[in-house]
Amino acid sequence: MSFKNPNKRLVRPTHPGEFLREDFLPDYDLSVADLAEAIKVSRQS
Repeated sequence: MSFKNPNKRLVRPTHPGEFLREDFLPDYDLSVADLAEAIKVSRQS
């Protein structure tokens, strides 16, 4: 017998990159390239 989990998420979690692009970068007037350079990673990472 199986039961449905009432705590199961029905919405997919937000990807970290989406959060950064939508909520963080515009507030600080940064581009993806600017942020990548600031944290010393490749823009493609």
